[in-house]
Amino acid sequence: MSMADLSLLTVVPYATVLLMAVAFVMTFVSQSINRVVINHFIGWDNYRSIRKEVSDHNKARMDAARANDQKQLEKLKKKDSQIAALNTKMMKPQMVTMVLSFFVFIPLYVLRPYFLGVPVAYLPGFENGLSYFYWYLPMSFFVSTLLQRVLGTLPIEW
Repeated sequence: MSMADLSLLTVVPYATVLLMAVAFVMTFVSQSINRVVINHFIGWDNYRSIRKEVSDHNKARMDAARANDQKQLEKLKKKDSQIAALNTKMMKPQMVTMVLSFFVFIPLYVLRPYFLGVPVAYLPGFENGLSYFYWYLPMSFFVSTLLQRVLGTLPIEW
């Protein structure tokens, strides 16, 4: 493929679809890394139960603070060291995932120069079109939410 053929990828709708595909692949790889690393270090079911326990504790603490319930706050404070230990246990896989996922974002930096100043999508209300960043960001959030639900990598079920 020559450079002239690659310039076609910076034109709407090809650029729009290309960035959607890049967002999908990057998110899929990142979520897969997340799942594998957590399975390796803690186990996915154990990780989810730890996240739920920490989340429940934090919610109970916020509720007690809002209600100014000193008795409940003292009771919850006794459990703080256990919650801190659980947070520490979750920290290692999160850090490994973050480091490995950093490399997943390399395609964004490689593609960026090709799309500078070029609209990659047109939406009503945006007369000049959306730039690379303003299209990729919401597309990434959408694809991430979708893939997290499909792969089951949401840390806490809603």
